[in-house]
Amino acid sequence: MEAGQTARVHKTHSVKYRDSKILLLLLAICFALQIFSPLRLNNDAIVLLSMGQSAAHGGGFLNGGQETVFPPGYPALLAVLLRLGLAHPWVIVGLNLVFLSVGLLAAYYLLIHEFFEDKAIVLMVCSVFLLSYVVVKHFTIPLSDVPFFCFSMSCLAIMSWTKDTDSNLRLVILVGAAWLLAVAAILVRRVGVALIPPLVFMIVRSPRFKLVMKRYSLGVKLIIAVTSMFVCIGTAYIVRNSSTLSDFTGVVAKIRIPTLVLRIFSYRFTELGELLSNAPLSKMPTKLHVVVPWIGLLLFLLTLLGLATKRRKICPTEVFFVCYTGILFAWPYRDARFWLPVIPLLIAYSVLAVRTLRLPKSVVTVYCIGFATLGFVAIAYSTRISFAGSKFPDRYGDGNLRATYCAAFQSCRVGGDPNKVDAKVLRLLQEYK
Repeated sequence: MEAGQTARVHKTHSVKYRDSKILLLLLAICFALQIFSPLRLNNDAIVLLSMGQSAAHGGGFLNGGQETVFPPGYPALLAVLLRLGLAHPWVIVGLNLVFLSVGLLAAYYLLIHEFFEDKAIVLMVCSVFLLSYVVVKHFTIPLSDVPFFCFSMSCLAIMSWTKDTDSNLRLVILVGAAWLLAVAAILVRRVGVALIPPLVFMIVRSPRFKLVMKRYSLGVKLIIAVTSMFVCIGTAYIVRNSSTLSDFTGVVAKIRIPTLVLRIFSYRFTELGELLSNAPLSKMPTKLHVVVPWIGLLLFLLTLLGLATKRRKICPTEVFFVCYTGILFAWPYRDARFWLPVIPLLIAYSVLAVRTLRLPKSVVTVYCIGFATLGFVAIAYSTRISFAGSKFPDRYGDGNLRATYCAAFQSCRVGGDPNKVDAKVLRLLQEYK
């Protein structure tokens, strides 16, 4: 009887693993189809593309001749593509596909080694990540979020790998690789500084590091200290010269602190509510808007409970997540895509919380079906835009850039109002074509 039950359990796990692989493969195909999309723009993408254009022509990383708050990492990549004559929309989206794939592989490794032994669960977490409307929406836009996801997850995966190393040389190599990825993340997005505390935590908590500090001579310890000092100075220099907080200080100076704190909490819980609902606030009925922050509070509490389950074996991943979340709770702007790089971790901590609470499987199943349904609707909508052809200006965005797209693509039967054409955006569409 016990043997029969074991066989049935094994068969169930095998079926779940097979189905999770099929789902992930289907999602990979859906994302690959988006390579055929024309260039999709929003305000931040316009600035980043403009910086890349300026740098490619020797003008520095500027937007219309003005400095920006964005680090130069992603615009530098765009500048290289322009110099090589490869700055086409399909190349830009294709690179996002590469970044997303590498980041997801790193997240898979991280989840297997630090969260779940069941590969089927990990694959499902990866699939839920890809079904998030935030990922679907921003994957096709030339933004730094997907590259940052790649660098941050890869950095955390290497940090996790150091736990199993039994060689001093390998430890040095892994620490160096993690530091380089952290620097790359900082050069892509300012919030990359959240990787510095877990990097320090990883080194200090490493058994090999403790052994070196205990057994080796004072000279070796001095070399380590001097090297660490130079690395810290170099990192600080990179942060100082690649980032600015002028947009943060500008808002803080105008608003009273209590008001600002309440506003930021409202922003964060609204974003989390959108993530848990898997729908943007703009697409929800107005009557539901007041409920969304409370839904976000639920996700926040689930995440905290999931974090609490790992308090006895804290890893660099937990340190990073706390630092990243702490930075977001000090950031006075609202956009659900701020959470994109840590969505796999939000899902993982939530799963741990659901296990702890022992919620009914029927409730979890119904929610997952609803989440997946909305995710596939988002993918279908994005695919429809990608293959819209001459109707792309009408189907993408809120209509503000319709006239500009019509002028750039010369594909509209009824052209847009020439007075509404954005000359700057038109030049960008002509440059990145």
